[in-house]
Amino acid sequence: MDQITKNYIKIALAGVFWGTIGLFGKTLEGYGMSSEMIAFSRQFAGFSILFIIFLFKDPSVLRIDRKGLKSAMIIGVVSQGIFNLAYFGSIKLVGTFTAVVLLYFSPVIMFLLGTFMYREKSSRKKVFSVLLCLTGCVYGVTGGDFSTLQSNTVGILLGLTAALTYSLMPALSKKTTTIYNPFTIIIYSFMFGAIMLIPFAKPVASIMAVQDKAVFLIIPLFGFISSSIPYCLYIPSLHNVQVSKLGVIASIELVVSIAIAVLFLKEPLSAGKVAGAAIIMASILIMNTNIELPRFRRKYRFVKK
Repeated sequence: MDQITKNYIKIALAGVFWGTIGLFGKTLEGYGMSSEMIAFSRQFAGFSILFIIFLFKDPSVLRIDRKGLKSAMIIGVVSQGIFNLAYFGSIKLVGTFTAVVLLYFSPVIMFLLGTFMYREKSSRKKVFSVLLCLTGCVYGVTGGDFSTLQSNTVGILLGLTAALTYSLMPALSKKTTTIYNPFTIIIYSFMFGAIMLIPFAKPVASIMAVQDKAVFLIIPLFGFISSSIPYCLYIPSLHNVQVSKLGVIASIELVVSIAIAVLFLKEPLSAGKVAGAAIIMASILIMNTNIELPRFRRKYRFVKK
């Protein structure tokens, strides 16, 4: 198995771990935590866990210069802070299923970034896969009933904002991680993401208001499973991987999220939403297999007069 294939597998695994975000988010919401505090908890726990691990395992990973710190700050504020704020806000307003489906408008954005920013070669199969993924997202959100788009405009806009900031992660990280240790960038981007969320989350007041001590066990688990592990799989795997393919590959998160939303969170599931998820999965298979799209050639017949 070549390194590029291994990187794609790691990215898909990251998607699996990200699929648990909705479960943790809804669980903490049940304990009375705000969406802003949930977003902060994920960032702060992820940062704390990795900082402690590398402090003892390899302290050199924690060294970074001013330029690297600036890059980590941009990634942290945009693709960690704003992303988490928008994503958990969307989950609160429109539910886990719809929020995750909205997040998967990101393959379209990643395709555009990869094609125009990194000059990655486009192909008919890649374009078709991205358009199919977009179709699946639209159908998954609406279930075929487009009037639902007017039901919670704020929740939908937050979901699209999450998709945009999520898409910028590989675009902002790919070049940076060729200069700096990927784990260094992950740790400090978590740190800046958490700092950016402090005014919204008001963590001191939120922690003081906690009634059930079980929260203090859930938060570290939340940070480890849905933040530390997936980003440690995802960011180091960006090397030699096309940005335009990333969003479609990581869409495996959608399947995990749907299963969790239905089995554990008891969210309603319609045939239209299942169809949307199936279309997205089809786009993943087409993008990453040797399936060739049929070529349609127009035949011209010349008639003698």
